Amino acid sequence: MPLHCDRRVFVVLWLISSLCACGRVTDSANGEAAYSAHTPADTERATQIPVPPPPMGWSSWNSLGEAVNHDVIKAQADGLAALNARIASGHRYEYVNIDEGWWRSGQRDASGSFIVDTAQWPGGMQAIARYIHGKGLKAGIYIDAGPRGCGKRADGMHFVGSDPAHYDHDFLQFAQWGFDFVKVDFCGGAAKDYDPEKTYRSIAQSINRAYSQTGHRLTFSLCDWGTIPTDKSFPDYNEGPWAWGAGVGTMWRTTRDITPDFDSVVFNLAGNYHPEGQHTGYYNDPDMMVAGMRMSALHDQTHISLWAISGAPMILGNDLAKPLPPDTARLLTNPEVLAIDQDALGLQGLLVAQSGRLQVWAKLLAGTGQRAVVLFNNSAKAAPMTVTWDSLGLVPSSQATVRDVWAGKDLGRFATSYAAPGVPARGVVMLTISGADPSPVTWQPGSLAGGAVYARCPACASGKRVTGLGTVNFSGMASGARAGFIEIGYVNDSTRTAFAQLTMNGQRPTMLAFPPTRSDGSMGAITVYVPFQAGPNTLALSNADASTPAPDIGYVATVGGPVPLSQAVSTARRAEN
Repeated sequence: MPLHCDRRVFVVLWLISSLCACGRVTDSANGEAAYSAHTPADTERATQIPVPPPPMGWSSWNSLGEAVNHDVIKAQADGLAALNARIASGHRYEYVNIDEGWWRSGQRDASGSFIVDTAQWPGGMQAIARYIHGKGLKAGIYIDAGPRGCGKRADGMHFVGSDPAHYDHDFLQFAQWGFDFVKVDFCGGAAKDYDPEKTYRSIAQSINRAYSQTGHRLTFSLCDWGTIPTDKSFPDYNEGPWAWGAGVGTMWRTTRDITPDFDSVVFNLAGNYHPEGQHTGYYNDPDMMVAGMRMSALHDQTHISLWAISGAPMILGNDLAKPLPPDTARLLTNPEVLAIDQDALGLQGLLVAQSGRLQVWAKLLAGTGQRAVVLFNNSAKAAPMTVTWDSLGLVPSSQATVRDVWAGKDLGRFATSYAAPGVPARGVVMLTISGADPSPVTWQPGSLAGGAVYARCPACASGKRVTGLGTVNFSGMASGARAGFIEIGYVNDSTRTAFAQLTMNGQRPTMLAFPPTRSDGSMGAITVYVPFQAGPNTLALSNADASTPAPDIGYVATVGGPVPLSQAVSTARRAEN
């Protein structure tokens, strides 16, 4: 939705020093151990458990604005189903999201329910949701967090939205209509000076109550455009939704609205760079996509590549009721590119090297030694570009297999680096690289608090785990793998997702999701990017709240992954010295 300001969001790069791993061990029998570090020979790593991938689908705003009705959305659902039919295998687009303009009347009945214009929506909103479901897709809808919407009706009046008095009623009605996704804008919230974090947490609670009454879960998309409050009384003072959105919504906007031009794509890419906020099924959102909307095929390819390497939601915005040009259809349906975006780790790619307007982006993928890379040439002329194994967190001297994703071609095996002879101006080369990971350093749980205890676990690699999670600390951790990626071994033998808060060096906690593992008590693992600092680090895992199931914790391991640019630079300087 429109945002009438030009707030620049700056890229934050974490400084992560290369450190040695060393451990201090005390008696663990009484739960007073500080920490213990092990090599892989001491502790077997658990199997990675896939996390929910970033949403894929289509939204009405970019191409249709407020001109939505039953027939228009029906045609878009048909177009998305046809686009999916072009994808031979793998991941497909899922959501058809109706943005602002659906609630044309702006009126409620005596019970507070939406009055829907039946000329615009014959059969009501239930009918369009049923049609979308009939195409094998999911239906999304839109509302504002405040009483005034972003756009205006034909009579010049603002569309209307919701407010705290109506949240329970509105999200229950969306679920009862059969919608699966809801985007909540913040124009009205901003006009009323609502606190974004408090507001969105309140809405999340209403969505949970609607789920408990209907059994129908709404995927929650936050949209306050990454606004950073300046009021020191706000809980999120000087912090955007990437700092608190995990566990509140599935995805949150990080930037101003995108427009179908290449500079806007690059701007939103930079503003979306918050890798510490994206993990375990929660996603930074640089906005809906503009591929197939006036840019060149080269720029569309770059745009799609950069969203995929970011692990961003792939929400299309082009008009799918119109015939797709062959180039656009090919770009939007490449199964290897979609697989990179939808990777089971759910992580954001990192900027690992830059020289002028030449950038190397890299993403840690599921599987041993797997990386995705985008060589992005944002200059005015073609240029050769190189990616090194060192910047990817692979063993520098190892041989690695390189594949050109867009060409669908294996390029061969290379030692230490790969050099692309010519990356086109404003274009990319997208690669997958399979090499050798460094040995992880595994840290056993240390001091326990709040009811957490050690329990025997014959199926666990260490023979024990922390259960009854109150708080478990991993003190003195050092990043032996150089990057900031940790793997958490855990057990969740229930059928429900468990949750725990992760706190790094006493900073603001983030909520982690732990999908079910096997019922036999075997450990699974999730992977998270965390901002290690120079010297010893302290990581704590604690209960989310008393009513939320928590996992049992087996270990935390620092693992190899792409090395953020700031560290790559400092490493190069150390080498020069």
